[in-house]
Order: sequence, then C-alpha cells, then structure tokens
Amino acid sequence: MHLDNRQQEIFEIVVEEFIKSARPVGSEFLAENYDLEVSSATIRNDLAYLEELGFLVKPHTSGGRVPTSRGWHFFIEEIKEPGKFSMEEMTRLNTLTNRLLSTSQEIMLCISKIFPEVSDEFFKKFIIDKLFYDRRK
Repeated sequence: MHLDNRQQEIFEIVVEEFIKSARPVGSEFLAENYDLEVSSATIRNDLAYLEELGFLVKPHTSGGRVPTSRGWHFFIEEIKEPGKFSMEEMTRLNTLTNRLLSTSQEIMLCISKIFPEVSDEFFKKFIIDKLFYDRRK
C-alpha cells in the first residue's frame, strides 16, 4: 500500500479531526478548513482511495469518513508514534474508546434480548475481532 504525500496528509487530518470531534469527516469540511490546494472532488477521490485501502469507512452514505481499526493501526504505527501523542489527544482518544465500549455494551444488551443463546464471551470476542483483527476493512 502506497500513499502519496497528499493522501497521507488527508488521512492524518481525518484521524486527527475525528479524535477532536468524534464525528465523520467529509471532503467539504477538509476543503473549507484546510489549505490542501486541490478541489473537493480530488479530496473525495483520495478519501475513496483511503477507503479502498481499508483505512477509512463511511458510516452513512452521504456522510464523512471515520478511521477503521486498520486505519488506527497505520496511523499509530506509521504516522504517529504513541509517545508523540499530547495529553489532550490521549484524553480525546480515551473518551472515544470509552464511548465505543459503552456503545458495545448497549449492543450486547440488545443482542442478548434478541438472541439469548449468544454468550457475553462470544460477543466480546466478536467485537474485539471486528475492532482489531478484521483486515477486510
């Protein structure tokens, strides 16, 4: 997988904006708020490429994109070393992780009502596999 400088810059901005806001990041936002010196169509193409690589995903058809587990791994391992996160970034990342855990617990509660035969352990393994090991995304 190869990212040119602009694609890497766009990916980094998307991840950092997602850490700040916990909201999907779209091409219009990037074009309006960052001097990328390209059109929003070019930004959309780069976002689509990052999606093809499995680094980003669109939670909604008309919305922006968010990092996938593969994208997080790439960001941390290739772009930003863990020791280079500021306290503010770590706090935001911790908040996002807590929201994710809270949401997964809510989902687990709903699934246990619909499928009582699904154990908590199975669900936990399923979520962990999806978040950290599912390389199809």
